[in-house]
Amino acid sequence: MSNDGLIALAIDDAGPALSGLANELLLACYGPRFTVSIHTLLESGKGEQKEGFDIVVHDGSTGDAKSMGLMSGGERTWVEACLTRAIALYLATHTGRRYSTLFCDEADGALDPDRKRMFMAMKREVLRLGGYEREYFVSQTPELTAMADVVIDLDAMKAQAAEEVLVAG
Repeated sequence: MSNDGLIALAIDDAGPALSGLANELLLACYGPRFTVSIHTLLESGKGEQKEGFDIVVHDGSTGDAKSMGLMSGGERTWVEACLTRAIALYLATHTGRRYSTLFCDEADGALDPDRKRMFMAMKREVLRLGGYEREYFVSQTPELTAMADVVIDLDAMKAQAAEEVLVAG
């Protein structure tokens, strides 16, 4: 069996659990609109089954299903965030390793204001489900930083340091 075959088997094995975790996060924080499924067998142009990889997103509002790559930026951001966190949750429960901290860098950019608040709810749900202690996230959105438990404001720290230099000088 080739490396590709082993990878496909590993994805086949983890796929249902990853989809389930991602769908749980999507439902808890975004509502019933989107669900995902992971496919490792794809149909070729000739109608034959071949190994591959695709994440199909089912839209409960329209009844459509499409590859995640065909979604709009904001919708894709949301689904990608849930999938990424589903992978973290899966690894936390299946590897025997415990992690206490998550990191996220400006992943909320393409979301509208309402979705940004839902995004924060999803982050809190992941912390709860995974037993994580904290998540450090970078955001340029004041509404989101206001929802954080603690804020590290680098601009304020820089201004304070400059002021201390002036006072000392």
